[in-house]
Amino acid sequence: MTAASDHARIAASTRAISLATAASRILGFIRDLLIAKLFGTGIQAQAFVVAFRLPNLFRDLVAEGAMTAAVVPVLSAYRATRSAQDFWRLAQATAVRVLVLVGVLMILGAACAPWLVTVVAPGFVSEPEKFALTVQVTRVLFPFILLVALWAFFCGLLNTLRQFAVPALGPAVLNVVVIAGCLWVAPRVNPPVLGVAWAVMAGGLAQLLMQLPVASAHGFRWRWVWRHPDGGRGEVMRLLTPRLLGAAVYQVSVLFNTMLASLGALAGEGAVAALYFANRLVQLPLALFATSSAQASLPHLSERAAVNDLAEFRATLVTVLRIVLFESLPAAVGLMALSAPIVQVCFERGAFDRGATVMTAQTLVWLALGLIAYAAGRVLTGAFYALQDTATPVKLAMEALVVNVVLAVLFLKPMQVGGLALATALSSSLNAWRLLAMLERRLGEPLVPHLLRPALRMGLAAAAMGAGCALAWQRLAPVIPPLAALSVIIPGGIMLYGTISCLIGVEECSAALRWLARLVTRQPSSRA
Repeated sequence: MTAASDHARIAASTRAISLATAASRILGFIRDLLIAKLFGTGIQAQAFVVAFRLPNLFRDLVAEGAMTAAVVPVLSAYRATRSAQDFWRLAQATAVRVLVLVGVLMILGAACAPWLVTVVAPGFVSEPEKFALTVQVTRVLFPFILLVALWAFFCGLLNTLRQFAVPALGPAVLNVVVIAGCLWVAPRVNPPVLGVAWAVMAGGLAQLLMQLPVASAHGFRWRWVWRHPDGGRGEVMRLLTPRLLGAAVYQVSVLFNTMLASLGALAGEGAVAALYFANRLVQLPLALFATSSAQASLPHLSERAAVNDLAEFRATLVTVLRIVLFESLPAAVGLMALSAPIVQVCFERGAFDRGATVMTAQTLVWLALGLIAYAAGRVLTGAFYALQDTATPVKLAMEALVVNVVLAVLFLKPMQVGGLALATALSSSLNAWRLLAMLERRLGEPLVPHLLRPALRMGLAAAAMGAGCALAWQRLAPVIPPLAALSVIIPGGIMLYGTISCLIGVEECSAALRWLARLVTRQPSSRA
């Protein structure tokens, strides 16, 4: 199998994940639009954001980040070097461990909900109604962590088997169920936010159940296997522990920002919800590009690391980083240039008023400043995981946490909630740079020279696109509705970026055009 075919396979897998993720994120926007319309940035919105933050914290600790990054390298190595029987026995043992350990965590979390809410949102304690509602919603949502942890395990298992589409569609199914809950359940429940919480639980169950038939078709069977004689299960747990620590560092940063945002007198009333909605907008391109690229490349990077093929490892990593830069640079510039109209079109209706739009748009600008760093950090962290280097990402994440805490405290008073977003962007940028420098040292070869020239060209094209989008908004906003204006400006901006990129020789632009041509003519892409 040639390096070119491997890269083509990764690119094809990335596109499959991106398309599924795009469907999920579009549905997620509809979900957030409905939540914003129902609750604005009021008490129920703030209660839901904080309550969902708690299971989301543990979800990120045990699920999407740490679980997949721990499962895929070990299972990939077993699949490449061991028998099928060993592979499936390890998968069964890992699934049982996840079920038991996360189940215990779920029970403890639900029991300790009042204490957890006090820690996460201390500003709510002085408002008994808001505090009690947040605790109630937290207890409804906490079992979600078990559903999503099992889902994440099966995502890792299927990714190891090069099955990407069905796992990637899981969040889309979740969002469809939550949308149904917002439309039909929430209006019939008092308070309505409980209907949304129950819909989240139903969606979590649905996205788990859709993975099981695919896993079963490939050979997975539920069996009580607690131990694995070859130590593979212990290797998963050994890799999982530092990944939990690394994810915990990030989540502590998120929780710290939530704590500060709950102090309405300093951050601004409704800051918790504004930070949430701005983050949702940033997460769209992040999930489409960085997360899907990192997910698609991890099995291949893990296999190359397992056989010590560092030359191919470096080549693959540079290819993925360039793809991520090509896609995330214009996304970051576009979000900053069009922050106010994007927030207005997406959320400003019902209880989400003009004041909420202004606060969310200002927060979005500062968050988008760090989008490139968030994206690169996802890929670089995955590269360390593929090398089974667990200490370095944790160390650098802790370093970034300290920087984020200091900057958040310094920026909060003069910038309110925007200061929290800027602190996150700057600390993430430092983390991405440090990850890149340490990875260069680990691989024994510089990576920056392979990235600098294309990044400068992409940046030039993105800057021109941003200026064009801002000018177009100034001209069109006074004469046509905001939705119509954005419907013209965003596709036009993408075309402008692509045209300039092609003219100045950005290689990724040619690859994107070839893929579009195959898509239009329905020709199959290259396969390994």
